[in-house]
Amino acid sequence: MRRNALLLLMLLILPWLGCAKGQECDRCSSDDDCKQGFICNSFSDGSKRCGTGTGATTCRVR
Repeated sequence: MRRNALLLLMLLILPWLGCAKGQECDRCSSDDDCKQGFICNSFSDGSKRCGTGTGATTCRVR
């Protein structure tokens, strides 16, 4: 039972550990919120997210 609880905790924490602000598809309000090489783009769902600004960018959101 303790092993299952630890596994569940790890599954809940891991997505936040690997998420760096300003990466492609992260929410933004201006270009300053995005890492170098990305700009703040408007998407068809009304959200603003970091992207390259060239070609079509598809983001998976949860």
